[in-house]
Amino acid sequence: MQNTWLMMSIVCLSGTFLIGDEVFFKSGDRLTGTIKSMDGGKMVFESVVAGSITLKMADIKTFSTEKPIEIVQTNGTVFVQKVGSGADGQVALLMDDVQPKTVALEGISKVNPSKAKWTGSLVASGVLTRGNTESSTASVGAEATRRSARDRIDVGAGYYFARQRDNSTRQDSTIADNWFLRGKYDYFFTKKFFGYGNMKYEKDRITYLDMRLSPGAGLGYQWIENPGLNFFTEGGLSYVHEEYTEPDETRDYMAARLAYHLFYAINEHVKGFHNLEAYPSLEDVQAVLATTDIGLRAAMTERLFVEAKAQLAYNSQPADAREKKDLRYTLGVGWTF
Repeated sequence: MQNTWLMMSIVCLSGTFLIGDEVFFKSGDRLTGTIKSMDGGKMVFESVVAGSITLKMADIKTFSTEKPIEIVQTNGTVFVQKVGSGADGQVALLMDDVQPKTVALEGISKVNPSKAKWTGSLVASGVLTRGNTESSTASVGAEATRRSARDRIDVGAGYYFARQRDNSTRQDSTIADNWFLRGKYDYFFTKKFFGYGNMKYEKDRITYLDMRLSPGAGLGYQWIENPGLNFFTEGGLSYVHEEYTEPDETRDYMAARLAYHLFYAINEHVKGFHNLEAYPSLEDVQAVLATTDIGLRAAMTERLFVEAKAQLAYNSQPADAREKKDLRYTLGVGWTF
């Protein structure tokens, strides 16, 4: 009998000391379980009673953890510490051999953030027309991004081809044949302010552009960044090198670079995007290069989507007999990873 009472006492004491993480609400309620993560003002919590639930940080008074967690502050500082409950709107970082450090909940950006990984998409489109008009078009585009707390890597590539047949002569002519490669690295000095270095390579056989290389560097500002809305602007300097074949001509000049990126969720299944990148020459006020696009993506499955996009490429000083503007509409199917 004494052994039975001893075992029950041990179990009760173990439950007292191994209580787990706790969240204290402003309403006076309390949850026990495990804090999984926190981002965008919401905490994912594994409750002993209710399972995995999402909590609003605005409703939380304080919290504590049984084991160390990773805390990212809004100023970019990162701590991996055990957390103790604090006063209203605060927690205490329990550091070894030093006084606990008080941190305001509003000063915490993320808890246990997901590790940096590559995400992106691959989109392909094509149109085949036969009859009174005979034409074929095809395009493919790929983009990938790796985002961590301190930096961001962005790469992309694309190819567009179109051919048309003159039914009177039965001759085929290529009316579009261009491709590009790009890469950009962003380093965040603060949560929103970053510096970047970028490189872009382009080739367009129809506009007689044998190559355009435009490396550059500058500064950017991340106005907002969350799963439903991402918007940043950039400004800097670029060196532009162009080689044309007809006529045989090489152009080299310094240009400013102005750009922005906008991604937004219309609803759970439809996303929109809009990008602009402009290179006004610093040596010739009449020389401007610019590209812009706008489009929508509608999810068909978790990975598969349909994309509709309009894209404009502008060159204020094209090769002889070429147009300044190229406007393109595409409808394609894509895959995210």
